[in-house]
Amino acid sequence: MRRKALAVLLLAACGAASWPAGAQTPGGSAAPARTTPRITAVRTTAGIAIDGRLDEADWSRALPAKDFLQKDPDEGKPATEPTEVRFLYDDDALYVGARMFDSEPSKITKRLTRRDGDTDGIADWIIVGIDAHHDKLTGSKFSVTAAGSLGDGVLFNDSSDDDTWNGVWDAAVSTDDQGWIAELRIPFSQLRFSKGDRQVWGLHVVRMVQRKQEETWWSLVPKNESRLVSLAGELDGLDGIQSRRHLELLPYVTARSEISGTAEPGDPFNDGRTAAASIGLDAKWGVASNMTLDATVNPDFGQVEVDPAVVNLTVFETFFEEKRPFFIEGSQAFDNFGRNGASGYLGFNRTNPSLFYSRRIGRTPQGAAAGDYVDRPSSTTIIGAAKLTGKTRRGWTVNFIDAAT
Repeated sequence: MRRKALAVLLLAACGAASWPAGAQTPGGSAAPARTTPRITAVRTTAGIAIDGRLDEADWSRALPAKDFLQKDPDEGKPATEPTEVRFLYDDDALYVGARMFDSEPSKITKRLTRRDGDTDGIADWIIVGIDAHHDKLTGSKFSVTAAGSLGDGVLFNDSSDDDTWNGVWDAAVSTDDQGWIAELRIPFSQLRFSKGDRQVWGLHVVRMVQRKQEETWWSLVPKNESRLVSLAGELDGLDGIQSRRHLELLPYVTARSEISGTAEPGDPFNDGRTAAASIGLDAKWGVASNMTLDATVNPDFGQVEVDPAVVNLTVFETFFEEKRPFFIEGSQAFDNFGRNGASGYLGFNRTNPSLFYSRRIGRTPQGAAAGDYVDRPSSTTIIGAAKLTGKTRRGWTVNFIDAAT
């Protein structure tokens, strides 16, 4: 039997809720004026080697983003360990060169972690957040630790983030007698932005010095703020760049066999020996600079982390986090539709309802079959699926997904 799962969501992105400088807040007091820091990227024509060393001549041409301020432990005070971050770009990618000065380089914390792993108390790190649409709502974040571990994710609804997204980018680090260096290459194909001869993007840069528990920001977001993307600084100077209409194809072939001594005599579905083979294809196509089409035919999710074992004694369905790559793309708009603004929920310790649960697509068949012998599949085969995600020039977020099982 062929079944289809279809979901379409349109989210009007009308800008983050913020109070203009000097305006009256709901409490009646005047909101203090805030200066938005700005840094300029420099075009490079020489090849930039991602080796953790800023020894190319073009790095010295770019002015650094500096004067970081503490968020912890002493909010608003200058950083005790200086940081300088420079930006270069060419036709294909954005390059980030970060110099983290340290008065005691031998005490830099740099234990290795897995990608997107927890770095709390484990390693010094730096995060670069980019709002390429400059809509003050969405963006991407790229982090690297002093040990060279990578992390990335997406930013959405101004104050939320999702680490399940994995981009294709590169970084390298090195350590010397002045501190440590991180060098990043972020292809434009991994960023979504509207067409324009001159781009201005939102920019956050955050550094953590673990031994001091000192977290510093280039564009400080105070602790009492629930906003994030809308308080970013700005990155300009990106002239004449275009998002590549990239095409990624990932074919696969699998084969498996199983020998079991538990087959019942006379079972027509299981004689103790089973064999199976499968072939499929995953594809990602940049339809436009701000629209991406993901498609999959007979997908295989064998590389996906196994769900934890649970014992559910309730009448309610167990909720599992989505881990399948196809469904992760653009998932923040599906899973968090309608969520915006403050994330404290007024102290009621509740979450917003999920209007779309993608794990029901391809889940274990729910029907029952009666008979002496039953061939029951462990999961529903997804014949094919397609997803279109992106944002229009007028600020509408569009997400469309269709799957056939």
